Amino acid sequence: MAATVWKNGETAVEVDLVGVHRVNKKLASGDIATYYYAWRGGPRIHAKPNTKAFIAEYFKLTRDREDTPYQGKLAEIIKEYVNSPAYQNLKSSTKEGYDIAIRAIEAEFFDMPSRRISAHGTRSIFLQWRDEIAATHPRKADLFMSVLQRILAFAYDREMISRHPLEKVEKVSDGTRRDLIWTDDEIAVMRFGRKADGDKPAIKPAPEPIVRAMMLALWTGQRQGDLLKITWSAYDGESLSLRQGKTGAHVRVKVSEELKAILDHVKRGNAVTILTNAQGKPWATGFKSSWRKAVEKAGIRGKTFHDLRGTFVTLAYRNGASIKQIAEVSGHSEKDAEAIIRKHYLVSSAAVDSIEKSRNSGLQGT
Repeated sequence: MAATVWKNGETAVEVDLVGVHRVNKKLASGDIATYYYAWRGGPRIHAKPNTKAFIAEYFKLTRDREDTPYQGKLAEIIKEYVNSPAYQNLKSSTKEGYDIAIRAIEAEFFDMPSRRISAHGTRSIFLQWRDEIAATHPRKADLFMSVLQRILAFAYDREMISRHPLEKVEKVSDGTRRDLIWTDDEIAVMRFGRKADGDKPAIKPAPEPIVRAMMLALWTGQRQGDLLKITWSAYDGESLSLRQGKTGAHVRVKVSEELKAILDHVKRGNAVTILTNAQGKPWATGFKSSWRKAVEKAGIRGKTFHDLRGTFVTLAYRNGASIKQIAEVSGHSEKDAEAIIRKHYLVSSAAVDSIEKSRNSGLQGT
């Protein structure tokens, strides 16, 4: 597969995809436009030809066809995987991340034969691809590798390949983001935008549904999946009640005055969930991509929605909550909650002594 680069920086690949139907059409202007279809009489492929996006769209459109043109290759393995319970039973939020990874995997390795996957030397090819991504996006690299591992495990279990080349792969990211937090300035830019200042361009506030989600996470410390499910019936005007999906714990969170003002200002309509998209509908899909776009437009780098949980820890401590109280609400261990506070909030030995004194008192009282 040869590769070139478009002037706009987009990677282009020279590859022949089986069955792609090309149609030239004369426009009213007299120019000739070329349209590409997944197969003769099939759906149109809108991505630019000879790009990885084109390859990914092609496989998305042809995946359900019985006469797949790539039998015995990774494309067929992926097709079988996405039609299996192993994929179909995933949560919709998990599928969203998997789909991004699958598109990237297909674009890179779609025509790799099963025998090549099983052969020695393939592991290094996969790891080299992972490392190229990790140079700028280590967590994305780990996600892509994790999904590829699952796909190959599926294939190995069903004897589609004779060897699993990625059974044990170490992560390239540090595996935790608990000590990363959002700064007050970053939160303010998301909420209110920023005026142009010298070389810095003006930034518009993030869309209201995104700001609402950010503030709900910031003031509750809950995980994204749990927040997207919280209903208005769980809010009594003073607190929020929910069951954490990961821990199974039932949590009641007191609502701050700032969060209360935001929630009480929301035009609910017929909405069931507190967090909705721009159409007032629950976020069945699309939240992660909408969040990423808003963060990018705000010019914020290296921070994720998940990092708002760590931000909650420092915010709660600044407002007088104990480490034990913070851990009970957020789902962090007391050790992790304390580590976050030590790194981002405590700046004097007296403050550290205060934490240790509080911990010792708690131990003596047990």
